[in-house]
Amino acid sequence: MEFDVVIVGAGPAGLSAAIRLKQQAAEQGADISVVVVEKGSEVGAHILSGAVIDPIGLDALLPEWRNDPDRPLKTEVTADEFMYLGHAGGIRLPNVFMP
Repeated sequence: MEFDVVIVGAGPAGLSAAIRLKQQAAEQGADISVVVVEKGSEVGAHILSGAVIDPIGLDALLPEWRNDPDRPLKTEVTADEFMYLGHAGGIRLPNVFMP
């Protein structure tokens, strides 16, 4: 099989590179073949669950992603707490000391 571009790894960088390449080709009226090769059984197989991300990258890459009912990110963060966890329990730390 022949492709114009082969990207190894379907992590965030590989997927965004593939999407952006296709977008740029379409803007120029070209059609290129892009394949993403992933060693996992499916896209995201090696990504930890429960990750909290800033969706600014998705907003820039795919402006309408929030309107897709099948989007993978559906739960918005409404609050956060930083805790110091020890054997006896946890102590909440003020957010002012966190990045």
